[in-house]
Amino acid sequence: MGPSPPIPPSFIAKKNAILTSLSVPDDAYTDLSPKGTVDEALKPLIDRINALEGIVTTSSCSGRVSVFLEGSKGGNRKGKIDDPETGTCENAEGQAAVPGGKGMGGRWLFVSHEPVHFNQEGSYLATRLGMSYQLELYDYQKDMDINQVRLARFQFEPMILHVTTASLHHAQPILAAAINAGFRESGIQSLKNLDDAKAFPMVAIRSSGLALESIVGSMRDCMEDLGSLSEDNGGYSNDEEVHSLVREDYLDLLIKLANERFKTNTERMRRFEEDLFRREGGSALGSPWEDGKDRQERKRAEGLKQQEELRRKKVDGKRGV
Repeated sequence: MGPSPPIPPSFIAKKNAILTSLSVPDDAYTDLSPKGTVDEALKPLIDRINALEGIVTTSSCSGRVSVFLEGSKGGNRKGKIDDPETGTCENAEGQAAVPGGKGMGGRWLFVSHEPVHFNQEGSYLATRLGMSYQLELYDYQKDMDINQVRLARFQFEPMILHVTTASLHHAQPILAAAINAGFRESGIQSLKNLDDAKAFPMVAIRSSGLALESIVGSMRDCMEDLGSLSEDNGGYSNDEEVHSLVREDYLDLLIKLANERFKTNTERMRRFEEDLFRREGGSALGSPWEDGKDRQERKRAEGLKQQEELRRKKVDGKRGV
């Protein structure tokens, strides 16, 4: 790979604006994520990447475990819609939200960006995860239309990092490092906008293979006076509880699985950083792009060379050289 192309002034301006926003003190910085700030686990890597020329991070998540309640499927509704005799919702009108999305009033019940370790004593796991629980699992939904139930999902999501680059030359080594580290679903985006002087290739670093999702709770999709919105709970006022649909030992298993995936996620993050900055005193951006097969062949050749050197040293030692 030849020398890096000149970095456009528009990219430099874009990067400076992003770095200015990131330099705001932690207590004053906010972003559009549920947490509102850059994850502590990613700050060192982000700072190191942003110190390089021709690239800048735009959005990120170090990985998280969460319980998310999907939005209302009924869209805009009017009047009282809960029928106490049938347990169904009536008079629903408007466009339905996408299943599993935030939609109308979807919200996080629990979010953690690090492994979850609850004290042994205390309330039920369901309660700690933002749901209600009783010894006999709720079955009031069994005869209800699925469109009248809002589902709560337990999720583990691995690291995702978006890096905007000045050119494909700068993007390729980042993509190679991500794939080599195990973020197999990484790719380069925004290529259709290359004719735009202010649009640049973006590397999306991600791995869906580590993701984990399971339905763990639900609530009736019944709301009163939905014409009035409230910002406190994502849009609607609703006293209906989110009920756990699974046993406590199943929630415990999910948490243990998520914690194990946190470990794998952290290891992949470490490998990505090492691969990207594998040259002492520099970065991978100045070295040739290397896919997985080429890297395997290089490692094999290096191993054979080391074995040959050790063999020679042994022979020289026996000869008294």
